Amino acid sequence: MRDDTSPMVEAGPATAIPRPRMSLALKLVFSVGQLGWSLTTFLANNLLAYFYVPPENGGEGIPAFVPRGALLGLLTVVGLAAFAARLFDGVNDPLIAGLSDRSRSRLGRRRTFMAIGAVPAVAMALAQFWPPVAGVSGLNVAWLFGTALLGTVFLTMYVMPYNALIAELGADSKDRLLLAALTSVTWAVGFASGNAVYAIKDALVAGGATPLAAFRTATGLLGAVAVIAMLVPVFAINERKYASGGVSDAPAFGAIREALRDRPFRVLVGASFLYYTANTFLEIGIAYYVGALMGLPESQAFTLSVAIFGLSFLWYPAVMRAAGRLGKKRVLSLGFVAQVFVFCVIPLVGLAPSVPVLAWAVVIAVGQSAASAAFGILPTAMVADAARAHSARTGSSIEGAYFGVNSFAMKLAVSTANLAFPSFLLLGRSAERSLGIRLSGAAAAALTLAGYLVLRRYEEAEEAEEA
Repeated sequence: MRDDTSPMVEAGPATAIPRPRMSLALKLVFSVGQLGWSLTTFLANNLLAYFYVPPENGGEGIPAFVPRGALLGLLTVVGLAAFAARLFDGVNDPLIAGLSDRSRSRLGRRRTFMAIGAVPAVAMALAQFWPPVAGVSGLNVAWLFGTALLGTVFLTMYVMPYNALIAELGADSKDRLLLAALTSVTWAVGFASGNAVYAIKDALVAGGATPLAAFRTATGLLGAVAVIAMLVPVFAINERKYASGGVSDAPAFGAIREALRDRPFRVLVGASFLYYTANTFLEIGIAYYVGALMGLPESQAFTLSVAIFGLSFLWYPAVMRAAGRLGKKRVLSLGFVAQVFVFCVIPLVGLAPSVPVLAWAVVIAVGQSAASAAFGILPTAMVADAARAHSARTGSSIEGAYFGVNSFAMKLAVSTANLAFPSFLLLGRSAERSLGIRLSGAAAAALTLAGYLVLRRYEEAEEAEEA
């Protein structure tokens, strides 16, 4: 009789070699890596607008390093830098994923890339907050673009192989769903921990530090945590023992084209793009929503984030049970509906004096937590299912390409949001002038609704394979 380390993974033409199933403890260890790169992504992406274009209420003390006004009518320097970095990152994703698909390293296809990328990725994320010149300077603009672009290369070297391992370490669809759920939890922990920057900064300022020094210290502390977490699965997981799938001979662009021929996968990618564009508005804007619309200290953005992700964990068992009974598509559709509701609420925050601030916060936290639970688990599992279904049909093991294409769409979504959100701020980013912040919520609601309509055309990978 086999224990939990002995059952063999499902076999297809590309996974003929039986592999032992990972224990729950090892799955938990693997998921720690997600916490690290989630935190790194937060540092590299979500704090840029706050550092370079801080809120007028609460962001005092962080000097200007780049021009904060509009360029070309509506765009900003920080918006253009973030857009360029995420777009460049998205282009890198499928290419590096393809390289890892073809890797023959004795450590495994994925771990070598993860080991190379971890430390430099965090270093570049932190370097963005250390421009070389005090005051507004063209050199600082070049520094911002350079560190942002280079950081994406190293982060991609970690993230793409890591995501591909979710498909390869999972013994079957249920196992992949569990891995996706665990990594979703650690992603949420990483994101919530990123919002601790505001609370740590305020505590250090209260102790006598300048706002700039306090912000840099806070990001440095979280960067150290990110490095350690990213290296845990590199040293702890024996990829060659547990991962299914053989070395791919397909060229990178050929593997990408092969993945894009999968119509259900294309639909999923399109829906994900719209969702992540909208969701990034919330991730970037939470300090503005809390400070300008709710009239609370910015440190409460951390409290709201913790509430969202804490509540999302309560939704996880229901999401997993519902996905098993109703299918992942139906449950993900409900996530879209919850997200639309949240973004319809945000433009209204503070407009009704009779409604307490806490009530607005509770409504946003409950609605967003439900959406976060669905999107935290299901898209990753659905991409993994699509990749394994393709492998079973064709014998071509291109899990990296599937996750690379999906990640490109996500990064393009993030870059689009990073480009657009600072432009909304030009229309008002304070309690007295809040039009831009409110319009960002309305725009995100429209994007999420469009994503829901696209998802209606999706056919689940398992169903397609059976058909």
